[in-house]
Formats: sequence, C-alpha cells, structure tokens
Amino acid sequence: MPNTVPKSVTEELRAFCRSIASGTPVFVRCRPDADAVPSECFDNVARKVGRAGGSMLPGWAIWTISGAYHEAEHHGVWRRRSGELIDVSPQPNLPKRILFLPDPTAVYNPLAHRDNVLVAASDDPAAVEFVSLGNRRNAIHGAYRKGGNRLALLTLSDQKELGWIEQRLRELGPLVLHRRQVG
Repeated sequence: MPNTVPKSVTEELRAFCRSIASGTPVFVRCRPDADAVPSECFDNVARKVGRAGGSMLPGWAIWTISGAYHEAEHHGVWRRRSGELIDVSPQPNLPKRILFLPDPTAVYNPLAHRDNVLVAASDDPAAVEFVSLGNRRNAIHGAYRKGGNRLALLTLSDQKELGWIEQRLRELGPLVLHRRQVG
C-alpha cells in the first residue's frame, strides 16, 4: 500500500476525527529515535521522556486513502518542553510527518489494547469490503489478547480465516487504489 499520511485535513477527515475524539488533528514532524522500535510508540516516547524530559501525549495517528478508507491508530507522541509535538517512532514509508489527533483520554494501558478504528470513505464495494475485512482481522486478533498479553496459538479455523483475509486484502488493495485514482 502507498503512503497513507493525509496531504491535508479535509472536512471529511475532520468529521472522521470528531467521531473518535474531540481534539483537533495536527500534523506532527517525524524524527524517529535511533533506538525506537516500530509499533512500540508508547515505550519509545517513555524512553525519550526519560532522556530528554517533556511528556507523552496520547491520541491517534490518522491514516487515509482518499475515497477508500480512514483509519485511526492508538498512538503516542513526544511533547517537548517547548510544547512542540514530535513522533519519535519509526513509521512505514518513512514519512516526514503524520496526522495526529490528540486525545488525553486515550491514555496507554498495556492491559487494555485499543483496536484501530477503520471506516470506509466511500460506498465503493471494494473499499467497503476492504474495511470490513480489516475490521474482521482486528476482531480475530483481539480475541487472542488477554490481560495485555497475546495468546500464542490461533485455532486452525482462525488461522485459515486470517490467511484468506490477508489474501483478499492483497487482491483488493490494487482495486481500491485504482478506483480512487480514476474516480
């Protein structure tokens, strides 16, 4: 999939963000720390605060493919003492910035995972199916989380379903992108 960082904050994205939290989405510069681990933003920010001061701001990284889907991922960024926000965690495709929705109520709790929020941005059948499958994948993985830990073994039927979902998502990806580009 291509870079999914929004180029601008459209009214459609604002409405999506309002459905998640009352904050205002802002672009945050990406400067991953050398010791930062992908998908471990809260630990990455905690280490940064320990070394450089400042604080953690919880919220949501906002990803989108125009005309296809919007996604909010529970995320934390570093707030410098000056108030500037910086994403210290490595992101796919190495963007220069991300769109971040501050949400002080989205405090990180390792015992309570927050699933990504994924919604279709159009009624295009490929986009709707893509989002439905993404949400089903999240639900299957979520069923294997207990007390902050991920249980080791998926049932055979869940393994098969996840394999089919991943294959179908790979098939739908180009359709969703093509329809977006010609639509």
